Amino acid sequence: MKFEYPEDREFFANLLAGGVEERLEAEFSDYFDFRHPAIKRWEFDKFRKKLMPELVEKYGGQCQLRLHPDCSKEEVYQIDHIIPLASNELNKKLRHMGRTSTEKVPPQSFGSNNLKNLTLACKRCNAFKKHRMILPTST
Repeated sequence: MKFEYPEDREFFANLLAGGVEERLEAEFSDYFDFRHPAIKRWEFDKFRKKLMPELVEKYGGQCQLRLHPDCSKEEVYQIDHIIPLASNELNKKLRHMGRTSTEKVPPQSFGSNNLKNLTLACKRCNAFKKHRMILPTST
């Protein structure tokens, strides 16, 4: 995997693989796709509806994030990317980039549309998570 910054590899190794970079490569490479986010979103929109029943069955119709106090209250579920397609979180946290007067902190392209990187989330938890890197309770 080709991360733009070495500290990003370390961040994801800590998040997903207990700090072991070799394990990140071996077990979690399918979570990543560094292509432009617009391409990945276009691809995702093509198969999202077909995939929803499979994820509902896999997770028993239960939100895997369980982040919001009103989790699953509405029982409206969405597909969530565990590693977001794009996020500016690492540019903010690791590189301490801040918003300039005219531009937001630039995002980086990370997550893939691979089934391993997708989970079921209720509408409230998915909105609460946004583009942050928060692992589902089942990972």
